[in-house]
Amino acid sequence: MNILYKINSWIICLILAGNIAYSQNSESVIALKLKLQKVAVDTVKINILNEITAEFRYSNAQEGIQYGKNALSLSENSKWKKGMAEANENLGICYKTLTDYSEAINHFQKALHLYKQISKQSAVSSTLKNIGLTYLAQEKYPEALSYFEKALKINQLSKNKVSIIYNLNDIADVYFRQNNYSKALEYYRQAIKTNEEIKDNNGLAYCYTRIGEIYSNEKKYQKAVSYLSMALAKYDKNQTENIDNALKQLSNTYLLISKSDTLNKKKYIALSKRALVQASSNREQYSQSIDALKESLQKATADTVKINILNRLTSSYFYTSPKEGIPYGQRALALAKKINWKKGMALAYNHLGVCQWVLTDYNKAINYFYQSLSSYEELNDQNGISDAYNNLGLVNVEIKKYDQAFKYFNKAFEINKKTGNKISMVYNLNNIASAYYNQKNYTKALEYYTQSKDLNLSMYDLNGLGYCYSKIGLIYSDKKNYAKSLEYFKKALENYDKSQTYNIGNNYIGMGIAYYKMALENQENKKQFLKESVQYLNNAINLFSETGILDRLSVSYFELYKAKKEQGNFIEALSYFEKHNVIKDSLFSNESQNKLANLQSKREIDLRDKQIEIQKLKIHSDSRKVYLLVTITILIAILLILFFWLYISKRSTNELLLNKNKVISEINKQKDKFFSIIAHDLRGPFNGFLGLTELLAEEIDDMDKEEIQFAATNMRSSAKNLNSLLENLLEWSRMEQGLIPFSPQERNLSQIVNECVMPLQDTANKKVITIETAIDQDIKIFADSHILQSVIRNILSNALKFTPKKGTVKIQAQEDPKNTFISIADSGIGMDAKMVQNIFQIDIKTNRKGTDGEPSAGLGLILCKEFVEKHNGKIWVESNEGKGSTFNFSLPKNTIINAV
Repeated sequence: MNILYKINSWIICLILAGNIAYSQNSESVIALKLKLQKVAVDTVKINILNEITAEFRYSNAQEGIQYGKNALSLSENSKWKKGMAEANENLGICYKTLTDYSEAINHFQKALHLYKQISKQSAVSSTLKNIGLTYLAQEKYPEALSYFEKALKINQLSKNKVSIIYNLNDIADVYFRQNNYSKALEYYRQAIKTNEEIKDNNGLAYCYTRIGEIYSNEKKYQKAVSYLSMALAKYDKNQTENIDNALKQLSNTYLLISKSDTLNKKKYIALSKRALVQASSNREQYSQSIDALKESLQKATADTVKINILNRLTSSYFYTSPKEGIPYGQRALALAKKINWKKGMALAYNHLGVCQWVLTDYNKAINYFYQSLSSYEELNDQNGISDAYNNLGLVNVEIKKYDQAFKYFNKAFEINKKTGNKISMVYNLNNIASAYYNQKNYTKALEYYTQSKDLNLSMYDLNGLGYCYSKIGLIYSDKKNYAKSLEYFKKALENYDKSQTYNIGNNYIGMGIAYYKMALENQENKKQFLKESVQYLNNAINLFSETGILDRLSVSYFELYKAKKEQGNFIEALSYFEKHNVIKDSLFSNESQNKLANLQSKREIDLRDKQIEIQKLKIHSDSRKVYLLVTITILIAILLILFFWLYISKRSTNELLLNKNKVISEINKQKDKFFSIIAHDLRGPFNGFLGLTELLAEEIDDMDKEEIQFAATNMRSSAKNLNSLLENLLEWSRMEQGLIPFSPQERNLSQIVNECVMPLQDTANKKVITIETAIDQDIKIFADSHILQSVIRNILSNALKFTPKKGTVKIQAQEDPKNTFISIADSGIGMDAKMVQNIFQIDIKTNRKGTDGEPSAGLGLILCKEFVEKHNGKIWVESNEGKGSTFNFSLPKNTIINAV
């Protein structure tokens, strides 16, 4: 991210991502939710609910609160203190994310009380730290100090040296914010001693950097330089972010010295610039091949070293194969969590965020950057917090959520302004300006690029200055103020050094385009302006050819093709157009290449014909001019017709494919949901049956006759329910495969109904339910008797199941010239409108228990619908909650019914 403001928006993302990091959780939220549906043990449910809450703490705190409250409620009902403590801790973090600090403190205090009761000292320490961070966010420094100090005492007693260092740094950072530099120095020095004991050079370097900042603020510049130099000597080479920060601080310190020591002003300005150059090239200087990193990983023994190498491997795959880099990031995150190393976790979260960013999974990227932000907040790492906000802003720009992007950019800017980090302030200003430029709000874009320009001037950063001039030139070009545009482009060239080939090349393209547009609008100077345009575009081509940046080289060739064509140099124009297309083809898929090749060949023919006709025009008479113009017109018309036909054909094909895919997707989705429902409903009876058999197997010697009889009765009930479900499932499967014979015949309806009522009469008697039939003995029905009985039995069985004791079920039938109508009405519990709407849907679960706890799978009514429709009939239901239900279906009379 060190040269973020010097390159275009795509390279901005690439360079930025080199400094940022990522995260990937062991289980996605979706997986956790599915797992939650399958478990029955309360403690397991609570753990999963707490895991889901933890996933949402920073990315969607509002939704996290709902799961956290469910976990807390279930824990309280179970009186499980550990679950209650973790739920309160998670809720506290959610409310802190939403800046509801009073509610956050309330939950943290409850968690603290519970952790003390179960004597979990590490959790007590962590909660005290969270309370301290909450007070720190409100700038309530005395309260924050109090809790940080309590956490420190606990870790000192347990001799947890890594946590002790974090606590000491937290306390020192609070004093630093209060400008109480003497107390801040005291605690940073204590942290230094502990870091020396565990031989953590990176921890030492961090403290040296902060002490250097303090001395710089106290205008003790030589001491500041000394400590910052010590920090740079201690950091591992892979600590690129921390090294860059120390170099930036060193650069700022040299600038401050230059203002106070006018005699040696030039010397210190040179040293400041040298530090900036080191910061800009630091990541490039430290580069290892992937093979070398893997070899280093095998040799590493210390966990922190392994984590750093794993994070380096992840970043190495960012833009070549982000999917391959993700497993390394996952290992880094898991190991960092294992040793509770927050810095490693923060870096891993951010690297995973970059991987998802490159894969364009922006939701995941945002989630990971939020977790990175949280980790940096716990470390009170202001530079990390600023970077996380900046990254969130850039992702929101890509998804065109500009208001949210501006919010994050401004937060990052305010942090960098407080810490005096001018280089990062420049990044933020450039990002804000770029977002406004994307919205074509040129006034605001100019305002922020101008602020960035002034800041670069104050740091003597000429490359940064050149970048701003180039962007301002681009804005004026878009506004058609070409003279002013070229003025700024030329200023940019005066400030860029030779190493800035990418930015210089882009500047040349901008100048070439500006001169080309001027030529189109100014006929008097058209020839001169086109000449200038060609010159600058050729300069761009030379630079991008040397560096091998194909996308910009393609743009240069295309712009030069336009300029040459306008000059009348059609042969050269054709040559540049061909070069542009060759590069463009290499950047697209094979399908795109074929389409572009067809388009290119047509254009080549057009251009060659034009050139031939132009040559003939010079030789032949005026009559040939007319012929040439007619030929060109016809060719263009043919080309346009061909393009239009291809466009219509492609659109029609795409629409057809899209509709087919939607239908297939919907069918698969319904089947998946259906089998999920079946799997769930099968599990219930099986689990009940297995539980009872285990009870009998293990406890039968201690059970009396009543207990054995009770278990056996329940086993029989479970077995019946399971058998019924399997029969329905088998019948549905056979029907779907077309294996059920279908032979409709005319039969007496009353006889069929009586055959269905008899097997269910025992069930009705047990619940004292009266089954009434009101069917004319003369009514004949044209149907497959086996299938019709299945329909009536299923509906009647449901009616008995959902009718309370002493209720009634009435079966009626009537007919008209075309159809026979059958209705089965009950005085049961009824259904609400939503259940009525979904009752026959295969992919929506509507089953519920009967009035006596009878199980229900919901599959029977789906079979009824399929069977009725097989007869070319219709089925529907009328119901009100608490007022019973009436199921109706109709079958056509004496009609040829085709099996489906």
